[in-house]
Amino acid sequence: MKKLTTLLLAAGMIFAASAPASAVDVKMDGQYLFNFITGEYAGTGQNFDRAGQRLRLGMTFTANENLSGYLQLQIGSGTDKSTNYDWGSDVAGNNTRVGMRQMYVDWLIPQTTVQVRMGRQLIGLPEDAFGKNAVMHPGWNGRDGISVASPVTDWLDVSAFWLRGAYDNVNNNDTDQSNKSDFFGAVTNFKFDGFSFSPYVMYASLDKGSDNALDSSTDGFGLATVKADGNAFWAGTNFVLSYFDPFVLKVSGAYGMITYDNDSENWNDRNGWYVQAKASYKTAYGTPILGAWYGSGDDDDVQYLGQNWIPGWAGRFHPTFAYADGEFGFYSNNGRHAIAGTWGIQAGIEDVSFLQDLTHKFTVTWFQGTNDSGSVLKNDSSINPVKYMTTNDNAVEFNLASTYQIYKNLSACLELAYIITDYDKGDHRAWAAANETDKDSWSTALTFQYKF
Repeated sequence: MKKLTTLLLAAGMIFAASAPASAVDVKMDGQYLFNFITGEYAGTGQNFDRAGQRLRLGMTFTANENLSGYLQLQIGSGTDKSTNYDWGSDVAGNNTRVGMRQMYVDWLIPQTTVQVRMGRQLIGLPEDAFGKNAVMHPGWNGRDGISVASPVTDWLDVSAFWLRGAYDNVNNNDTDQSNKSDFFGAVTNFKFDGFSFSPYVMYASLDKGSDNALDSSTDGFGLATVKADGNAFWAGTNFVLSYFDPFVLKVSGAYGMITYDNDSENWNDRNGWYVQAKASYKTAYGTPILGAWYGSGDDDDVQYLGQNWIPGWAGRFHPTFAYADGEFGFYSNNGRHAIAGTWGIQAGIEDVSFLQDLTHKFTVTWFQGTNDSGSVLKNDSSINPVKYMTTNDNAVEFNLASTYQIYKNLSACLELAYIITDYDKGDHRAWAAANETDKDSWSTALTFQYKF
């Protein structure tokens, strides 16, 4: 049945693409991604070796300039329809899945410039200084809801959204109970000559038991599980100064909190903040960069893990490749997406080119934990010491990424990383010291992308 469904979907898309345009014009887009990665998991010395591919196939259905629709499918494997396909994992052809990543309709409210987007869409908060957004990035899977956007003046745009973050229909004694978590947000984009900024706010109404669709940006410290009925709130902004171009300065920051209605199950409230800054200066030989960040960490009197971490909903913070799952490919060699609990400094140079169509980026990043070294959590055996760094733990990572534009639509990227960890064994988790979780590690990845 699953194979038949896949074949019917493919046949329908081919028929639609080949049908003559009449009332609706159809345009296809897609991305093939092939990723080969090997190395050691950060700080552990444990080897990994993975190879796989992913296909995202989209179709735009345009009726006119005021009305269009979009559908994007993604090939996955196993039970997760949103991920890649691992080579060798589906020899029998039983685990391949076709999942819906996006499916929405765009339309303009008549006689206005207000654009409405309804359906599953990639929506996130404004980009941080290091790229993406550490609270809510558009993510891999898309989000279900309605967004509205409109220009107000030449220097101001506003947008707002409602997203159904999670839903579970529970039947109890023949009485339907709808558990749901809804997110409401607003963003204002100010654009002036030489600088711009985008303040935003987001509120979430959380129902316990509705966490079946939520995922976390903070490795278990975000909204992966709704502990009880409660509320969450975020406020933040970014700032871009380009007045002194080719010098560009980007600054961003946010505060977030979760409060639960009761503490009968000893679930803790959370609150935290972060700030990022990154400067660049473009030259004929490349673009030197210098950046830094700080994310709040747990105090020594914290009783529950991540209590002083900023919560997030599939946020992304990826300053490095080995420790924080960098920009290229789709395999995770550490699985840490959070800014919370760390601070760091990064220096490097990007857009360096010695040969036509070949560019390089090199960075050196030093980072340290912001969780208090006296935290009662330091001996908790359930905590991953690589992800939960104290003020006595630090690391240095070296990254080199080389991208070659083979053809107009085909590129290849080779990424190399080496990370040196320095965890204080005298003040670190006993189990970590016993298992020698303080090892240098390396990673390398080769990624091919065909995009059309």
